[in-house]
Amino acid sequence: MTKNALISVYDKTCIEHLANYLTTNGYTIYSTGGTYNKLADLGLGVSLINISEYTQSPEICDGRVKTLHPKIFGGLLGKSDNESHVKDLDSINGIFFDIVVVNLYPFEQTINDPQNTEEDILEQIDIGGHSLIRASVKNYKQVTILTSPSQYTQFMEGGNNNNNKNYYYAQEAINHIMKYDIAINNWFNDADKIGVSYDFFEKMKYGLNPYMKPAAVYLQNNQKPPYTIINGNPGYINLLDANNAIRLVLEVQQVLGTHCCASFKHNSPAGVYANYSNEVYPVDILQKTRNIDPKSSFGDFIGFSGTIDIPFASQLKKYISDGIIAFDYELNALDIIKTKKSGNYVIMQQEEIVNKIEYRDVNGVTLTQPSNDEVLVLEELMNSKQVNINQDVPDYVLKDMILGFITLKYTQSNCICYVYNGHVIGIGAGQQNRVDCIEIAGKKANDWLKRNDLLDKMPLDITLVSDAFMPFADNVQKAHEYNVKYIAQPGGSIRDDEIIEECKKLNIGMIFTGKRIFTH
Repeated sequence: MTKNALISVYDKTCIEHLANYLTTNGYTIYSTGGTYNKLADLGLGVSLINISEYTQSPEICDGRVKTLHPKIFGGLLGKSDNESHVKDLDSINGIFFDIVVVNLYPFEQTINDPQNTEEDILEQIDIGGHSLIRASVKNYKQVTILTSPSQYTQFMEGGNNNNNKNYYYAQEAINHIMKYDIAINNWFNDADKIGVSYDFFEKMKYGLNPYMKPAAVYLQNNQKPPYTIINGNPGYINLLDANNAIRLVLEVQQVLGTHCCASFKHNSPAGVYANYSNEVYPVDILQKTRNIDPKSSFGDFIGFSGTIDIPFASQLKKYISDGIIAFDYELNALDIIKTKKSGNYVIMQQEEIVNKIEYRDVNGVTLTQPSNDEVLVLEELMNSKQVNINQDVPDYVLKDMILGFITLKYTQSNCICYVYNGHVIGIGAGQQNRVDCIEIAGKKANDWLKRNDLLDKMPLDITLVSDAFMPFADNVQKAHEYNVKYIAQPGGSIRDDEIIEECKKLNIGMIFTGKRIFTH
């Protein structure tokens, strides 16, 4: 009994191997346009038929209409074990198709090329191929549908007419056109109508807690993995920490032009150090970071803005830590780090930073927002509203304000941080009121100052940065108790005048950034 295959593909990778397999196994191949021309070169003879010859309808509208014909879709949707369907196909001299091989026009690649016009993009919206896939899925018990060259070998090794396999191929196919339609939808529509598709990436041991299973990582909208896992198996919390850590250190590098290291625990930094000197890779950058709050950094996840070298790796080996993420590693440094935690230490390499719409599911409701890409630069800072600020302010104080601003972007709000000469020495995160944040961060800052023999050398240029406005003057009073000399905060409270007066009274310099940077 003759079996029939329909092949119409844009991506012609390995299609000749599949075609040879099909004809060898008794299939007649029906094909279109460029695919037909490709297969004709194989010398398949009577086993290859042009779709237009079969339908007796030529391609029209510059190839926009090729397969949209009753003889095609009757052969896909008709059931060969249904007598009336058989009669219908006989009445139009039609045949039943056993396998359909289709892949779609490269819509996403086209929209990602800025040189392409709207007309170029519209031409890549596949109609016929899309319809062939959907029809084949509907009749999967009789029709095998292949939508990717990666499936050809599996199909050829496993044979065909297996309903279980057909169901698997149908799953892949319907997922394929779903993602294709979402890409088209997202190009056509505004942010309020954006769709999301997910591809499984990797399984995790569990979620935030051991009983939260199953847990996995998925990639959105055909996105490539933004990182590579070099070693170990990161968990849910690891990935949250890694994401915030690498974003923080990269932003510091981009805005301040200096390398930065961050120690993260429970999705907030325990310590951050920015190297304001001209040294590219100071040997002690990790030590300075970890020593800011060694108790909180115990079992941390580390982010670094540069390449991990041997001195960094050798230092890292001394600390109790869960993992590290950086942009690159020296090979010998990797060998050192891989020995940690009996070879299970998590090592991740960031490939790219993706800034786009963020999604969060809460009790069956999906919240969306743009990624927090707000930045603060020196020029903008100096042009902001100022109190008790003059030309005597050291350059590093302004840098400290920006470093604090960036740190708080990746810290659970409400939050306060104290900064001194590139060291984020105290962080008060996730509190319900700002006075508590100031006190928690202040105590941590004092601990650091005491360990470094600086507490008795006051006054120092200690800067406090807040992620939201200070609502009452008691915020300033509490900051003064912890030797704060400068404050950077968004402003915008109805009591800003009281805050200003308190700063003048206590001789604290203050800059209003005008930017709230909550993170939850």
